[in-house]
Amino acid sequence: MPRAAVAPVLPLPELSAALPPPPAAELDPYLDAAADCFARHGIRRTSVQDVARQLGVNRATVYRQVGTTERMVRLLMARELHELVEFLPTQLKTSDGPEVVVELMATVVEYASGHPVIVKVLNDEPELIGPFLVSDLPQVITRVAAQITPLLKFAMRSGVVAERDARTTAEWLVRTALTLVLAPPPGDLRAFLAELLLPALSPT
Repeated sequence: MPRAAVAPVLPLPELSAALPPPPAAELDPYLDAAADCFARHGIRRTSVQDVARQLGVNRATVYRQVGTTERMVRLLMARELHELVEFLPTQLKTSDGPEVVVELMATVVEYASGHPVIVKVLNDEPELIGPFLVSDLPQVITRVAAQITPLLKFAMRSGVVAERDARTTAEWLVRTALTLVLAPPPGDLRAFLAELLLPALSPT
């Protein structure tokens, strides 16, 4: 496939439009401070006062701008998701065909696995994972799969990946990515993903 055909393989701006709105840029200092505190103390142990101290402002200012720590987590997640979607196209310069999906998956897993807040939660606050798996994970899988299903349909119509049920494929990819963040595979991530995904995604 010519390199020029790679760009429309997955129309990533459509994915960005489906995400929660990004926080206003003026909130970045507050979210940066919150991320630093979450990575240092953990989410449960971080208070609004900790974020205020990190910024050198009073607690009321932080609360007025970004609210509770729970709201900070939601705002931070929205910002990071938009940054990830903006970053993804830069990783596709040498990939085409179903290898694009492998590269996207690898980039997403590496981004999440290396995020300081996620690392802190996995290492020091594993008790947060259980409730998430029980109460939130099914909804997360459903929502993310719904957002990437149109992208997969586009890739299937373009002949980039094999024609399969797009929604089922989307759920499979989301479940795989989440599993690899929680339990990284031994050895090279991209080789693992290629071995797993390419037989199912390669057009015949």
